[in-house]
Amino acid sequence: MLVKKLLLDTLEDLGGDDFRTFKWYLSMDILDGCRPIPKSRLENANLTETVDKITETYEEELAVKITAEILRKTYQNNAAQNLMSRYAAEGNAAASSSSSTSTSSAVAPPAPAPLMAQQGGVIIAPTLTSGTTGSWNITITK
Repeated sequence: MLVKKLLLDTLEDLGGDDFRTFKWYLSMDILDGCRPIPKSRLENANLTETVDKITETYEEELAVKITAEILRKTYQNNAAQNLMSRYAAEGNAAASSSSSTSTSSAVAPPAPAPLMAQQGGVIIAPTLTSGTTGSWNITITK
């Protein structure tokens, strides 16, 4: 799934006030090393224009991370977790489909996908299928 479509699907569920708050956060320093989007570029932007501005400003993975972080800051924890899960699932699906058509016999393992939950949150672990042998590192912090 394209990141633009994924972001659009996620942000469509925000109400008017939540969407305005989301845009307000986009104009602030949210993650270290990520420049904010100027307020003047977001002020009158509708949903699709906002998604365009996010994806023009940040690379795909960073656009998803920033969107998820803002959703967490606005107490939209389920939306943030769903966004990260769907992005990780799409990334793994794209990697496996491209590696299956590759002529190389060595397949690199997918990058680790961090799963986080805030206080009282729930993490739904991915379903493991074939090719799940090897070492697994699971860290649970409280």
